[in-house]
Amino acid sequence: MWESLGKIAVIVQFLSVIPFLWTAWIFFNRSRRYKRIIKQSETTQSDNPMALIISMSGTDATNQVLEYLRKNNMEMPHRSFCKPHGITESNIPHLLSDLLKMKSEMTADGVSEVHLFVMAPVAFAVAVGAVLDNWVQVKVYHLNREINSYEYWTYLHKGFIPGLDYSALKEIANG
Repeated sequence: MWESLGKIAVIVQFLSVIPFLWTAWIFFNRSRRYKRIIKQSETTQSDNPMALIISMSGTDATNQVLEYLRKNNMEMPHRSFCKPHGITESNIPHLLSDLLKMKSEMTADGVSEVHLFVMAPVAFAVAVGAVLDNWVQVKVYHLNREINSYEYWTYLHKGFIPGLDYSALKEIANG
């Protein structure tokens, strides 16, 4: 009896490797596809792009961003959202409301892609991401202080959020 239980345990151990390998394969393919999408979005530009420059730290970053865009042959129209008095807990709703108005104006102008440059506290930057989510493609840039230049990092997307339509089989088929 113990001998048969030992054989069953060995079989179960071998079978338990299958879900592990399957999951590892799914994550590997997802990572590879995500890197490919990021790389493609870095080099492509839509018909009506616009830069959105948000400066909430008392310093207007508009000229710095426009210089970066010029140096990288990405000249495009821009909108600046600069508030020199900074952010407080009490004025965040008003600032986000102003940002929503600007988003509506940009939509009315037919913007097809936004290049986002944010100089603000993290809490406000997260709120900005929520306001701009599920809109046109929003490309996010980061100021690398070591080289004193902006770098394209990613774009806002709804990937991998619980509750959205997701199927492992769909992902593998689209992979």
